[in-house]
Amino acid sequence: MMMNVRPSRLLIVDDNEMNRDMLARRLARKGYVIGLAENAQDLLQRVKQDAVDLVLLDIEMPEVSGLDALKTLRELYSPAELPIIMVTAKTQSDDIVKALDLGPTII
Repeated sequence: MMMNVRPSRLLIVDDNEMNRDMLARRLARKGYVIGLAENAQDLLQRVKQDAVDLVLLDIEMPEVSGLDALKTLRELYSPAELPIIMVTAKTQSDDIVKALDLGPTII
């Protein structure tokens, strides 16, 4: 008996359009269904309305940071319900420690 397995739906959240597009193209080629959001407000709306399996979330964004968005998401969804991978070009350990304290899946 064949199982009907749908492709995983990934939501990429980054204020940098070039970063979003690059990630989206690479992951789409691997067979993922990609959603895009350019800020934390879009992220929260998309997670509520779309069937998102995984969020790739940039730490540094204007207005609402990825860390603040992560905190809000973790109040609504456990790591098992909504895996989140934090994405950052920064190497500052304080941001990484803060993110780990908030409960992402991976940094």
